[in-house]
Amino acid sequence: MDKFAHAGAALASFAIRRPVTISMLFFSLLIMGLAASKMLPLEKFPGIDFPEIFIQVPYKDATPTEIDKMITRPVEEALATMSGIKKLRSRSTENYAEIQVRFDWDANIKAKSIEAREKIDAIRHLLPEDVERVLVFKFNLKDMPVFQLRLSSDRDISNAYDLLERNLKMPIERIKGVSKVELYGVQKKQISIRLDPQRIAALHIDTGKLTKTLRDANFSMTAGQFFDLDSKITVNPIGEYRSKEEIEDLIIERSIRLSDIAQVRYETPRAEEGRHLDRTHAIGLNIFRESGANLVEVSDAVMAEIEKARNSTAFNGINLFIMQDEADSVTTSLQDLLNSGLIGAALSIIVLYLFLRNLATTLVVVLSVPFAICITLACMYFLGYTLNILSLMGLMLAVGMLVDNAVVVTESIFQERETEPDPVEATKKGVGLVSLAVIAGTATTAIVFLPNIVGAKEEITVFLEHVAVSICISLFASLILAQTLIPLLATKLKIKPKSKQVKPSKFKGMYASVLRWTLANQGKTALIAVLILVSTMIPMSLLKSDEQNNGSSGRIWLNYDIQGNYSLKEVEKSVLKMEDYLYANKERFYIKQVYSYFTAGEAVSGITLEDDIPIKISDLKKQIKDEFPAFARAKPSFQWDQGNGGGVRISLFGQSSETLMQIASEIVPIISSVDGLTDVKADIDAQNYELQIKIDREKAFRFGLNTNDVANIISTALRGTNLRTFRNDSEGEIDIRLLYDESLQTSIDALRNLTVFRNMDQNVTLDMLAEFAIKPRMSQIQRDGRQTALAIGANLENELTIEEAKERIEAIMANVQLPGGYTWALDGSFQRQDEDEGVMITNMILAICMIYIVMAALFESLLLPTSVLTSLIFSFTGVFWAFLITGNPMTVMGMIGMLILMGIVVNNGIVLVDRINQLVNQGQTVHDAIIEGCLTRVRPILMTVSTTVLGLVPLAIGDVSIGGDGPPYSPMAIAIIGGLLFSTLTSLFLVPLTYLLLLKLRRNTVSMVNDSKRLVSKLIRI
Repeated sequence: MDKFAHAGAALASFAIRRPVTISMLFFSLLIMGLAASKMLPLEKFPGIDFPEIFIQVPYKDATPTEIDKMITRPVEEALATMSGIKKLRSRSTENYAEIQVRFDWDANIKAKSIEAREKIDAIRHLLPEDVERVLVFKFNLKDMPVFQLRLSSDRDISNAYDLLERNLKMPIERIKGVSKVELYGVQKKQISIRLDPQRIAALHIDTGKLTKTLRDANFSMTAGQFFDLDSKITVNPIGEYRSKEEIEDLIIERSIRLSDIAQVRYETPRAEEGRHLDRTHAIGLNIFRESGANLVEVSDAVMAEIEKARNSTAFNGINLFIMQDEADSVTTSLQDLLNSGLIGAALSIIVLYLFLRNLATTLVVVLSVPFAICITLACMYFLGYTLNILSLMGLMLAVGMLVDNAVVVTESIFQERETEPDPVEATKKGVGLVSLAVIAGTATTAIVFLPNIVGAKEEITVFLEHVAVSICISLFASLILAQTLIPLLATKLKIKPKSKQVKPSKFKGMYASVLRWTLANQGKTALIAVLILVSTMIPMSLLKSDEQNNGSSGRIWLNYDIQGNYSLKEVEKSVLKMEDYLYANKERFYIKQVYSYFTAGEAVSGITLEDDIPIKISDLKKQIKDEFPAFARAKPSFQWDQGNGGGVRISLFGQSSETLMQIASEIVPIISSVDGLTDVKADIDAQNYELQIKIDREKAFRFGLNTNDVANIISTALRGTNLRTFRNDSEGEIDIRLLYDESLQTSIDALRNLTVFRNMDQNVTLDMLAEFAIKPRMSQIQRDGRQTALAIGANLENELTIEEAKERIEAIMANVQLPGGYTWALDGSFQRQDEDEGVMITNMILAICMIYIVMAALFESLLLPTSVLTSLIFSFTGVFWAFLITGNPMTVMGMIGMLILMGIVVNNGIVLVDRINQLVNQGQTVHDAIIEGCLTRVRPILMTVSTTVLGLVPLAIGDVSIGGDGPPYSPMAIAIIGGLLFSTLTSLFLVPLTYLLLLKLRRNTVSMVNDSKRLVSKLIRI
């Protein structure tokens, strides 16, 4: 302890001797922090690489069963040999296979993605020959679009690709900080070569040879160089198409040109998806930013370009709607946090002034806040961190704690100056007396985050790292300030000596009398303490546990659940019917705008709500749902809430998709009967149908054909063939597709009469070679853990929590008997909540152990830290009672608050025990040392607690949430406030009592050991 006192006094002495050096040092750090605040990249969330890779294998116009068998399962088997896999999921649809592999958080995801590519390359020969590419993606939070724009108009803009590309997309791409712009919902025109099957058959044209001829005729190459007069000249044969007319005049065979057997024309590709905004056709635009670019600056530049487009005559009648602006949500969230922090800081300053009653002293203490924050910003910049809602949350949580060290040091200095006439000596002595206390307090506050940084990695701990960095840096900065700059400024302050006739305050008198009663009635006090601890069982038994992601983004999503694989136009009719209903009740439902997206067999509508609606989102959903119009082809319901981990999910596992669908159809009505669950349905589209064409090999052989030739003709007729692109100076790259007439894609009769071959004077049609049959098929096949899986999801209502939903579902599913080989499991938020709570509880236990280790090392005692931990135990009682009184469920955010609280509450005990120990070492009796130590330290304890609590009050009573649409901060602030207040009230009495009892225990133990030694020595002599 003497070493800490000497070190603290030496540091303060250096600062006092070199005032200019210290002033310039901190002034330069202040300037660096202000500069860093401008240079730090601003973003919503830090750029975190999620430990997931996504493998996508495009394979158009196949069946899910075919893709599952030929692509998904072989790829799964290859990837399953990789180490560290946590989850392996896949989905097979009619156009692609998608495999999701999730690893542990400490996995090197870049190395894993390379390994995955190597594994797939090794089994590439097992995949279908016409699989063109295998895509492997990683996901980083920075990969999300920062700006989503939607365009709509009363006039037809489905052919406005060139207008939008030249006047909007390309100007935005040129903005500094923009990395990519996606334009979708409108397609660029292509050159379509529409073949006439009758003419092809009459002229005996082989479509395979025709395709090769068309590809070979459009080329670009370098043939080499030759030298003439010592000059090198490159030879470049030009074979590219130069015009549409040149394509039409292409000679296919002798005396046969392409125009003889086909029509060559510009066409807009058939739309495969549609969008509506305000009941009119809409086009989407996603803007991505470069890594490291300032989010707000990029967004402002994009908005300026959009405003320029709005004022352009080319965009007359076109509505540009901002679907999502990340910068707006970030600035709103950051502004809410800043406002809460400023209000908290102002309240802290007021309470400090009320305690100190001196403006100059108050300003000296408060000075540590801006300096510590600026130092933190500078360190974050040099360490490569960004300014985001997590790091700013850490700063806001630290605002109330940044003055703690300064308060303790200043109060100690002023107490010494009352008896020491020399301000310099009084300052050194005052700093030395509390050096151990402030170092231990800062270390224990910071050490609670260590298990989250170096322990088991989960999503919650990875995000907490960014909160921890800002808190820890700012607290250590405040510690250095309290040891150097604060003592320097304290020597410049004049303090009026207190009159000896001044009576002690009434509060101190009351506190002293209660403290003496506590020490005199140790048994009664211990009984009261035990009863207080036992009372914790009351809120613990009544409190609910919840995932807590009830923040609203101001938009709700409606899923149509189309009952069949209907065409795009048929699906659009259902969308229009729903939109008419919503807009007819626009004011009653507080609707600002409706945006819809739909494809063949699928549709979803996003309903943007007015700001600050007067009713709950759940009540509004019920009101909208109760009045839904009747649909023949759809069963609309609201999309499942995703929550922090996937919402309410029940996963079924087995071998057969058909059996799983049958089981789901029986379970869905059972789950729907659970009170508090709504929108219960299976996560699978309605059953689709396929046209199976069974080619007769013998008939095909008679006409000199094989099944592959016929299949290629059918493929070209229905989905076409991509050729090399056509380059035009004015229009750029234009796709060329070889197709048949559109009627073949819309009529089975036209497909039956497709001429495959001409035999003499007879046309051989497809129905002469094959049989047609329409069969049902799965719309998609899902697998989880290399088992076929099917999810059942639901939404929560009537204030039902995740924990309650779990209990009710488990109770009802216990009575459901599944076929052999089929199982069920709770997934989504249930699994996520269990994982998060398990990690947080483990990290809390580790944090308690590390707090004890740090205090034992600093106090050089195993006994004294035990008395300090008393304040930690009673803080948990305060947390649970605070949640019960405020009506909040126990959430992960609340557990984060408890973790931060653990590092704060021990500070009070450290300050008390450190001072009592000093007085005991000076020769005072234990009883007198406890009374004097508590009376001298009660004031700084109340000051530090008041500033911390008041700094968090705005977060506790406000509606500020993470990112503006995530979990609210209030449970975390309530946990810290409730635990800190209750711990302070109890630790002022119980920590001294525990200290006394432990000393008694040590004395009795030593006495017992000595008596035992004497007894043993006598026995040995005998």
